[in-house]
Amino acid sequence: MSLGNWLDRAEMQVDQYGPVAGSKAALGSLVSGVSHRLSGLYPRGGTNVYDDEWDLLLVLDACRVDALEAVAPEYDFVPNAVPSIRSVAPNSHLWMERTFAARPEAVADTTYVTANGHVEDFDGDQFARLEKVYEHGFDRELETIPPRAVTDATVSALRSDATPRTIAHYMQPHTPYRSLGLDGLGGGGDKAFRETVWDWILAGKLSRDEAWEHYLDNLRWVLDDVELLLRSVDADRVVVTADHGEAYGEWGAYGHSATGEFDGLRRVPWVVTDATDDGEYEPTAAESDDEQVDVDEQLKYLGYV
Repeated sequence: MSLGNWLDRAEMQVDQYGPVAGSKAALGSLVSGVSHRLSGLYPRGGTNVYDDEWDLLLVLDACRVDALEAVAPEYDFVPNAVPSIRSVAPNSHLWMERTFAARPEAVADTTYVTANGHVEDFDGDQFARLEKVYEHGFDRELETIPPRAVTDATVSALRSDATPRTIAHYMQPHTPYRSLGLDGLGGGGDKAFRETVWDWILAGKLSRDEAWEHYLDNLRWVLDDVELLLRSVDADRVVVTADHGEAYGEWGAYGHSATGEFDGLRRVPWVVTDATDDGEYEPTAAESDDEQVDVDEQLKYLGYV
């Protein structure tokens, strides 16, 4: 977000929410934007996912450890005490950069099935196979790529031409939240801007606890598909993890453009399980869409402005 873009957005936020709440939301947007631009200066550290052995890595974008523990009793493959590692980065773009650049030989043997359009900034030829689910799977009504699009692409990839390693990168539980319906255009006319759940929290229109329940709903959404995937492919060692976590009020921060080294942002799940194909599920073939929303616009829907 440039300074000019922030000033325009700040004016719109004040008009939409009033001088006090709007100024608070605008300040939050400024802190997030600056933090995101400086994210490359974050301490490197963390555990590269390629440091461990796995056949299939399931990346749940922006999944916190405590959130996964909150829903663990609902899923047989998730232990009540969720194991974790420290992520190499606080956001997706930096996670891709630090993960893939550090292990070129392993990446060359990897199929990457991804709903996250940040991969456009990297060389797709470094992978054995790159499946860009965001090119055909974006749902205009939901304003995101639903889990099923990633599941279908992953099942198809593993049943047809499996490579030594496969990564399936889901967008959930990342915003927008399907049960909330708040992410969209605020204001109107020349004063229109794309609101996010963080705007509503900072403006006092939604409590942290209310937003958390919607976050857990998004997590259940993707975990239901993970269940389906685990009975639709064969893999001896499957790991469920995240690229980064999500700030949820720590030091007043929300999202993952936040500053800080707290666990909610940098500690991510590391759940080991396996998968056995029972042959019952048939994935839906991807269809090209000439009117598909382009990557830059998709990233705006996801809160990158």
